[in-house]
Amino acid sequence: MARTLSPSRNSPISGASLLAAQPLDALGLVTLLSSIYFFQIWSLTLATSPMPAAWHMTMMAISGIGILLPRLKGILVANSLSFATIYLMASPVASNNQTTAFFFALVVLGATWTTFWAGRQSGSRDDHFELIARAGRWLLPSMYFFGIYHKINTDFLDPAVSCAVVLYEALFNGSWLSNWNFGQYGAIHATFVFEGIAMVALFIPRLKVYGMLIGIPFHLIIGFTGYAYYKDFSTIVLVLYSLFIPRAAYAAAFAAIARYSGNGNLALRLGRWALVGFVCAYVITGAMRDAHGLMPTHEIMVPFFAIYGICFYLFAVICTPRHGSLAPKRAAGWLMVVPLIYFLNGWSPYLGLKTESSISMYSNLHTEGGQTNHLIHGVIPATWSYQNDLVTPVSSNSPAFDAAYIGTGLALVRYEFDRLLATQPGPSVTVATTEGIVSSDAGWVNTYLTSNPIAQNFLIFKPVDLNHPKVCSH
Repeated sequence: MARTLSPSRNSPISGASLLAAQPLDALGLVTLLSSIYFFQIWSLTLATSPMPAAWHMTMMAISGIGILLPRLKGILVANSLSFATIYLMASPVASNNQTTAFFFALVVLGATWTTFWAGRQSGSRDDHFELIARAGRWLLPSMYFFGIYHKINTDFLDPAVSCAVVLYEALFNGSWLSNWNFGQYGAIHATFVFEGIAMVALFIPRLKVYGMLIGIPFHLIIGFTGYAYYKDFSTIVLVLYSLFIPRAAYAAAFAAIARYSGNGNLALRLGRWALVGFVCAYVITGAMRDAHGLMPTHEIMVPFFAIYGICFYLFAVICTPRHGSLAPKRAAGWLMVVPLIYFLNGWSPYLGLKTESSISMYSNLHTEGGQTNHLIHGVIPATWSYQNDLVTPVSSNSPAFDAAYIGTGLALVRYEFDRLLATQPGPSVTVATTEGIVSSDAGWVNTYLTSNPIAQNFLIFKPVDLNHPKVCSH
């Protein structure tokens, strides 16, 4: 009897079949891409993590297994649980991509809890994916909304300081294109166009594939820039895009591969060996080029990012049916709380709350000190006032603090300054305030230490550039 190439929708999957080569399905692709993301993030956060290095190395190994065996959905759950826990332990976290990954992890954990602990232990892989997708896919348009909204400011639209131009120049560094005026203006306006189309088209069945056609290359392009390490951010975005791909795309992809190879079982084996080759090539390359072995760097990751990024893009735009039906339209239930909180988090700068980790990356946005460069509004009246209280460091007894903040022309939100004093004990700092020059040793009241635990684990602020126009930072 010929071996079945894919399990029945509602039948349990044995451990042996999980290890056998099988067609990739929706949950498998989520596991594969998220394993690539978490492999990177476990390395990139090693130096600042509250957990020991051995834990991170173990999770990197588990993520590597998830790349080799993407049908092991337990790896998706393990990565999500571990990352969500460490994110909370390390909070507040400044990284926008890690914040997005944290909310994705919460969706995965919520869907898993619903599937396995709410009387649905026999739920299929498709059911599990649908629970994740119904809530998780709303994270992407929320990200795009603020990717547009935060950039509606005078400085992002100014090619002399715009973050879009900074990234454009990094992409074409060394060529005549980097100074091309039309290209610089094009980079600014293309940001609004591409993110706007992707945000809307993904939810219109007949336009969904065109949203992917336009939106995914945007993230692939920034992943290739050497300005900063964007590959982790681009990869978590690919994970969110995978939630929009219907099951018909997987069947179409496997049928095409089997047809061209002439043998479905051969196609499965080739797929398995492709994953093995991908992991082995990375291990060999890392050992040869980096003293730390497996730690991702821009130079090491570029070819691997190209492989999985471009392969995902081709799969999404070629195999997604043009009628583009979404998954069965069922309510996400209580899991919608997760993307709702993610959306509310994006409003933080305008509520007088945090400016870091609010999906305002590379937007040139300024809302501090009672001033704003936003063309619609700044901090909304009658909300929190953290951003109004600014201090400018003048001197300190710490060379590290001096190098980071003294003479840079940057101010700090008072609460953020107090957080630095409380979490990095030692520096004695003199600051300029509205009341004059004050020392942190002279009866200074630390507003961070007197705040509640929610604020201590939520609020984190960027250094404040008082110069205008505001140059691109992050």
